[in-house]
Amino acid sequence: MSIINIALSGLNANRAGLDVTAQNVANVNTPGYSRQQAMYAAVGPGSPMANSAGRGVEVTGIRRVSDEFVVKQTWATQSQASYNSRYLSNMSQLESIMGADSFNISMGLDNLYAALNDASVKPESAPLRQQIISEADALTRRFNTLSESYYSQHKDLSDQRTAAVELSNSLLVNIADVNKRIVEMSATSGNPSHLLDERDALIGQLSEMMSIKTNMQPDGSMQVTLASGQPLVIGDQASQLKAVPDATDPYLADMEIDFIGQRFPINGDIGGELGAISDYQVDTLLPFRESLDDMAVAIADAFNNTLATGQDLNGNAGQPLFAYDPTSPSSSLKITTLQPDELALSSDGTPGNSDVLTSLIGLSNQTFAVTGYGNISISDAFTSMVGDTAIKARQVSSDAKAADSLNSQAIAVKENLSSVNSDEEAANLMVFANAYQANMKVISTANNLFDTVLAMF
Repeated sequence: MSIINIALSGLNANRAGLDVTAQNVANVNTPGYSRQQAMYAAVGPGSPMANSAGRGVEVTGIRRVSDEFVVKQTWATQSQASYNSRYLSNMSQLESIMGADSFNISMGLDNLYAALNDASVKPESAPLRQQIISEADALTRRFNTLSESYYSQHKDLSDQRTAAVELSNSLLVNIADVNKRIVEMSATSGNPSHLLDERDALIGQLSEMMSIKTNMQPDGSMQVTLASGQPLVIGDQASQLKAVPDATDPYLADMEIDFIGQRFPINGDIGGELGAISDYQVDTLLPFRESLDDMAVAIADAFNNTLATGQDLNGNAGQPLFAYDPTSPSSSLKITTLQPDELALSSDGTPGNSDVLTSLIGLSNQTFAVTGYGNISISDAFTSMVGDTAIKARQVSSDAKAADSLNSQAIAVKENLSSVNSDEEAANLMVFANAYQANMKVISTANNLFDTVLAMF
């Protein structure tokens, strides 16, 4: 009987709705799960008879509730948030280093010039001369410690890059594998919703490492490229990222992509954590190290050249107080083995003469060429470096907060659309259960009608 068949189709359709609802409820706390909906369509009459109502209902498919544009927005804002977070973390570390008294070059210079001023009262005094050497040694240690801190962070950034590249390559392989499984399941009319959720999660993690673009393909696979266009995943084929060490600095690297034997250099901004690492190294850390090297060279050469014009207490020509390796001045700056009586503080060797000492004191106001700051005194240059670091750290912090806010908004929009709402699913359970019972009632009514007809004979 058609009434029974119609009711049976209703039973099956509403049971599917209950199954989907149960699946949603079961995954209410599953991260990245997108709720599903059963899609229904009325089944028309099997013949052109005017009095045929139809043949019931059918489930045309299971819809995954998601919006490609909304998901892409979360990935884009995630890349920017990740970039700013990584940059801020490194910038905060630099700010902490620059603000430490033990690293303060200006303070070390003040102590050295104070010792020089003290010695001007009695230039021939051995203790006062020893104080000059001691403060000069303390200044070199400030340069060395600060340079070592820069060097350690520079190396740490290289290690961060290596870890990010390894994670990215693993994600790319996994995305390609999920692509393959989605295509296979779609080809057999299966429901790949859980695989689509898995792929979205993997691409989301990848977006933290770099800025990406995605393009859905007709077969259900997702093509993933860098924002600058280089291929990352095409179908079930995955690229591999490589960090090629710089010939002049092993902790710097040029990024490139190897896709099935073809190499693509990454010339633009890669974005994400990888972009933040490179940008921080090149735009912030290395210029500071260069400025510090300039200051170390300026101090050492100025003092040594001035001492070379004088004579020590023994009447010998002035000798250098500082020494350094030209390839890494600030990290290698040190004092020589000069003894107190060998400090050439006099222009003619007379014990009470302090002409050269006066010239050394005058160096406190002399300007030198320092990369990024022009002609400036060494003390002012370091003070400017500290100030610039603080200003940039505040700006990066502000950018990070703005990026986090945008990312949170994008995630909220996605969750409002795709996440499971317990109240909504509870209502759905009632709707489908009632509909199921109603269809059972239809079947029961059909049986009663059939029994009544049989009883007539």
